Amino acid sequence: EFLWRNPDPKKSYDAVIVGGGGHGLATAYFLAKNHGMTNIAILEKGWLAGGNMARNTTIIRSNYLWDESAAIYEHSLKLWEILPEELEYDFLFSQRGVMNLAHTLGDVRESMRRVGANQLNGVDAEWLDPKQVKELCPILNINDNIRYPVMGAT
Repeated sequence: EFLWRNPDPKKSYDAVIVGGGGHGLATAYFLAKNHGMTNIAILEKGWLAGGNMARNTTIIRSNYLWDESAAIYEHSLKLWEILPEELEYDFLFSQRGVMNLAHTLGDVRESMRRVGANQLNGVDAEWLDPKQVKELCPILNINDNIRYPVMGAT
């Protein structure tokens, strides 16, 4: 029994998930699959799988700085990779990467620190110099004499 609106307040549930977007629904699925939970209430103010998933703006990532965060999000990312096949439904999960530009020396230091931490945690990350940034995104202006010069990117 999966409820997504108005769960019975007198009833006991194995789990209550706040948010019926992609992450909430995936959580309910894996709780049912891996832990046998079938009495789950999903609370959602809108429609199921709405929000970022519906607007195609969700970024599912694992490039967090702290070891604990990186581990749980990397595991979550691996679960997303197998979910379309398991559900026999193509919900258009597509890994494309994201490029975060560094414009100051402080940005460069922080970005390189994040890349190093991610690599130590087995998370795919790399530092790009301005020339490599330009190769990936030719429209970017990497000249030194602009207001926010591109000093590199992750």
